[in-house]
Amino acid sequence: MKAIVLRTFGDAGNLRPETVDDPPPPGPGEVLLRVHACGVCYHDVINRRGGLPRTRVPAILGHEAAGEVVALGRGVDGWTVGDRAATLQRLSCGCCSFCSSQRNSLCKEDRRFFGEELPGGYAELMIAPVAGLGRVPATLPWPVAATACCTAGTAVHCVRTRGQVRAGETVVVTGASGGVGLQVVQLARHDGAFVIAITSGQAKVAALEAAGADHVVVAENLDFARRVRQLTGGDGADAVIEIVGAQTFEESLRALAPGGRLLVVGNLDTGTVALNPGLVIVKELEILGAYATTRRELAEALRLLDDGTLDASIADVLPLADAARAHSRLEARSVAGRLVLEP
Repeated sequence: MKAIVLRTFGDAGNLRPETVDDPPPPGPGEVLLRVHACGVCYHDVINRRGGLPRTRVPAILGHEAAGEVVALGRGVDGWTVGDRAATLQRLSCGCCSFCSSQRNSLCKEDRRFFGEELPGGYAELMIAPVAGLGRVPATLPWPVAATACCTAGTAVHCVRTRGQVRAGETVVVTGASGGVGLQVVQLARHDGAFVIAITSGQAKVAALEAAGADHVVVAENLDFARRVRQLTGGDGADAVIEIVGAQTFEESLRALAPGGRLLVVGNLDTGTVALNPGLVIVKELEILGAYATTRRELAEALRLLDDGTLDASIADVLPLADAARAHSRLEARSVAGRLVLEP
């Protein structure tokens, strides 16, 4: 089969097309997917650079895959050849205390991640445990289905599950022009929030306005807290969805109203931050992590995309062989929306 293989961590040019052996027959609880589309996420960029310790080279990256089931492993129930499926980012066991309380992303029994411990979707074929799959509606295009988990699913996880955003609240979204950010903007607005989108470049304003942002703040130097307070009559935001991470963390805290909550879902440069506990104490702020989509959230995301509540915000669809170019475009911050590879 054709695949993009990473043999050495480093720059985008290390992602090279190769012809490799097809995967072995699927084992118990697994299916073989013919990949029709795979999203390209900044998580992949971090992985390619060597920033994710569980990945070993040679590796096939890609945790946002969608495809057709072409073979079943032993003991697989409820799936048949020809079914349409999309992957979760990571697996979970389904029966530990965390999974039983619907906190599957905290499962310690099965924490495998596609594109890390498991070969990912930058290939024509991939093995997928059925515990890591969601069912794709027949009417949903493959590129949309591929990105559903990591964009719309993450939005559901942040806005509804972890953030519990309520109608009438003010929500700030950093890194708002990326694939996740555009989905968060849309979903928060749909759920009745007043949405302030933060971006570093004027070129991305139109996409954010089209996604439903009530205000777009262009912060080339990533200083936006003062403007957020101005837009909220001095109060600050009820919630900030922090997609950028270390670079904007301090500004996000300062942009919060008393009692506000900071949802940290991204950390693009894998950096650390200095935190003044006094600010958290006197304003009684909450800092919440948000990690990975559950099967329930993936099903909800696929429904929201299928019924038109959310637009997938696909920026471009590229041939699989252009994976390196896709990574370079992400690193150049020149993309509004999600890039997708098609084998």
